[in-house]
Amino acid sequence: MGNLVRNLRYAARSLQVNPGFAVIAVLTLALGIGANTAIFSVVYTALLRPLPYHEPERLMSLGESREQLPNLQFSQVSYPDYLDWRKQAKSFSSIAVYSGDGFTLRIAEEPKNVFATQVSANFLSTLGVKPLLGRDFIDEDVQTDGLHVAMLSYRFWQSDFGGDKGVVGRVVQVDNMPATIVGVLPRNFEFFNSTPMWVPIHQSGDMITRRSLRWLSVVGRLAPGVTAEQARAEMNSVTARLVAAYPKENGSTIFVMNTLRENFVGQVRPLLLILLGAVGFVLLIACVNVANLLMTRSIGRRKEFAVRVALGASRGNILSQLLTESLLLSALGAALGLAWAQWGVSLLVAAMPEMQLQAMPYLRDAGINLPVLGFLCGVTILTATFFGLAPGLAVARGSVNEALKDETRGGTSTVQARLRRVLVVAEISVALVLLVGAGLLLKSVRALLARDPGFDARNVLTFSVNLPTGSYPTDKDDPSFDTAALHFDKALTERLRAIPGVLDAGQGSSIPASGGGGTVRCLVQGHEAQLGQEDEAQTVTVAERYFSALKIPVLSGRGFNVNDSKKAPGVLLVNKAFANAYLGGANAVGKRIRFTYSDKNPYLEIVGVVADTTAVDLASPLPPVIYSFNDQGPSTFLSYMVRTTGDPAAFVGAARMALRDIDAQLPMIQPQSLEEVAYQSPSVFFRRYPSYLIGSFAVLALALAMIGLYGLISYTVQQRTREIGIRVALGAVSADIFQMVLGEGLRATLLGIAFGVVAGLGLTRLMASVLYGVKPSDWVTFSGVGMVLLVVAVVACAVPARRAMRVDPVVALRYE
Repeated sequence: MGNLVRNLRYAARSLQVNPGFAVIAVLTLALGIGANTAIFSVVYTALLRPLPYHEPERLMSLGESREQLPNLQFSQVSYPDYLDWRKQAKSFSSIAVYSGDGFTLRIAEEPKNVFATQVSANFLSTLGVKPLLGRDFIDEDVQTDGLHVAMLSYRFWQSDFGGDKGVVGRVVQVDNMPATIVGVLPRNFEFFNSTPMWVPIHQSGDMITRRSLRWLSVVGRLAPGVTAEQARAEMNSVTARLVAAYPKENGSTIFVMNTLRENFVGQVRPLLLILLGAVGFVLLIACVNVANLLMTRSIGRRKEFAVRVALGASRGNILSQLLTESLLLSALGAALGLAWAQWGVSLLVAAMPEMQLQAMPYLRDAGINLPVLGFLCGVTILTATFFGLAPGLAVARGSVNEALKDETRGGTSTVQARLRRVLVVAEISVALVLLVGAGLLLKSVRALLARDPGFDARNVLTFSVNLPTGSYPTDKDDPSFDTAALHFDKALTERLRAIPGVLDAGQGSSIPASGGGGTVRCLVQGHEAQLGQEDEAQTVTVAERYFSALKIPVLSGRGFNVNDSKKAPGVLLVNKAFANAYLGGANAVGKRIRFTYSDKNPYLEIVGVVADTTAVDLASPLPPVIYSFNDQGPSTFLSYMVRTTGDPAAFVGAARMALRDIDAQLPMIQPQSLEEVAYQSPSVFFRRYPSYLIGSFAVLALALAMIGLYGLISYTVQQRTREIGIRVALGAVSADIFQMVLGEGLRATLLGIAFGVVAGLGLTRLMASVLYGVKPSDWVTFSGVGMVLLVVAVVACAVPARRAMRVDPVVALRYE
């Protein structure tokens, strides 16, 4: 311990002698260590931190899918299937369900749209969570005649109810109906698509009893002593029994299961690991730069070390001293990097779209904690060892006799010179890999946004309205169908179209490329499949002007019109993908379709075929879609597409006033342009987000690499001053000197590019899952990055090369 204290004191005094060196080294390390710590904080929170539930490793996400429809794999289950699972499955101690929903909540005068999660009464107990205030839901709370009770999330309780501990028992208006608040959830409770309100399942008998309607997500807790493999085997047997008992509804259904964490992070895991690898490269370059600085500094300290060895110090003592200095530099860099990491975590989370934060709400809590501090300490020690060991060994192995000679030219050993070149080549190689990775992701984003989505997203304002069922009831079985919901839609559409600058306005049950909508099983007359093997398609309910507002062309037949009323025969439109998938590309107009969720459903005629559009995500295959007419069966969740003459944001106020003129109690939900919707889609996010971060890392890596190259060439010029003077004295011109010095820098750069290309061809293959429309070995990206590196390298080498041109041979020879 005494030696360590002495080494630390000596290291501190040594750094004080050369403060410029210390500042540059500490700042370089702070950037690398801080960036790594920030990324690791997010990675730890998403992938490693235990979920805030009791024994979270025993929680499984359960669902159903269909093998023959890979593009429509929704893992939800029906309520009757859920009840059968609870009765028959012995491998789970508890099975619960949940589903998203939306309400209009009135706390004060201003109505507010609030998203909620419907859950079974045993949902919280399955997770092992107890309310902070009040009670849990009970079986009696699950009713089909409406919503009667609710729970609040901790954040919503604080923001909208002021943290009032007397909130339990308070009655609020939800969809213009009274509901009693029975509890408040704990502060650390977060769940997939975490919402402000939590309510018991309260749907109508139709949704509760239809076995073919899959709308619930399932979470189960493994029974004590039961493994995931045993549970999967039992659930496969349960699913097979249900297929045999209900072939019409459950035919071709397969059971799917995964851990609850994997359900949360499945898509984001590759992204975070790529970012962690990329930022690790930045730290590597930072270490290489500091190692070069230390090596350069150690040259001037050769006599100091030689004297210490001559006085009895061992080479181990010298190496220990140098490693202590490296540890001190690394610790100072870590301390500064910690402050940068705290800011970096906030920036990383703030850059994520709200949709992604809803899917992984616990990312909001990412920050500096004990595991992250442990990672910081580990990185600090490894970093100090890495950049301190190489120059330390080089000095420890140096010749004492040579160092004690009274030389003034400051020469360096061949080993050290080669090591410096190797480190600079490594920097350039890593910078190329990062630049290529960022370039490939940016090309993927451009390819996605350039993909024709089937609709014109320019100058389109989108927003949604959720009609409370208490105020806007629908009765689709009533022959004299004429509801308030339909009147509302027509009135608002006309008001929107009357706004100056609005060209058209249409309405649908979901916004294109937003991921909304569900699927339905159907039979095409004359192409009936076997029971349980029916066709399946995305379903969207639209109003008359939906297609014209989005400029979606009708390819054959006709669109919907005012004659298609409830009293008229039922009609449908399908997209081209539907005709290709289920009719072999034949003309679909005139064909008839029947939805199979009820034996009472009649055949409906296809009156038109429209172009394919992106319904779920820009990168997803275009699915078969069936369009129903809102006039023949209106929705209560309405999404409007308003085409304008200019910036859609400028029309939000007028659209909100139009909504208030019709019903002042209804809030406008998430107004934004259709281009923003597409830009925030998961496929774009999973490429855009890492491309910006890796691009930032790459620019930093490029700057550090060029600083390292500049330092190498500058030091080389200094060491070769006598040689340059002799060359000039013998007749070499300035151009020869410039070419000689520049050539040395370009040789290192070309070697770094060559190694970088080889490494890049291997490493970019790991990114294949997140690339779109571009190959990992895209030669244009590799060539472009190589050219950028060459140009920047020429600039970095030009300054010391010009300095070499001005060497006075008389001064150089006298210097020797």
